[in-house]
Amino acid sequence: MNKFYKPDNFKLYELIPQEYFERWKDFQHKVWQAWDYRVLYTLQKLRDRYGKMRMNNWYWGGPNQFKGWRPLDYEGLDNLSMHKWFKAADPTPTEENSEKVRQDVLADPFCEDFKYITCIEMNITWVHFDVRNWDKNNQGILKVYP
Repeated sequence: MNKFYKPDNFKLYELIPQEYFERWKDFQHKVWQAWDYRVLYTLQKLRDRYGKMRMNNWYWGGPNQFKGWRPLDYEGLDNLSMHKWFKAADPTPTEENSEKVRQDVLADPFCEDFKYITCIEMNITWVHFDVRNWDKNNQGILKVYP
């Protein structure tokens, strides 16, 4: 994929915290450019395959702000979190079980919908995936645990 990619079914306010959306709302194209296209592509493929996905919901008055990009000074997580580098997302499917999605990814990690996923988090109620530098061809998908 050698062109600018923006998913059809996600808005920028679903992917970044409110403070930064407000700060960067006149420069949204630059924020889209910061995202690793593999994450955006995979989010859309998961949406197409499994139905609606819930990400940040602060825009509608909800509490979630950090299911996509997280600022470098975000506390509570490791400093090398893929979220801080626009390389991870935590969608929650609303029409399918998260465990089913994880099992599908593990069963067929090279299918078109999952081809960029290199890591998933296990035993959680959402689907964390990322596109970290990992040898998926020889070591499979990296499974991490909370």
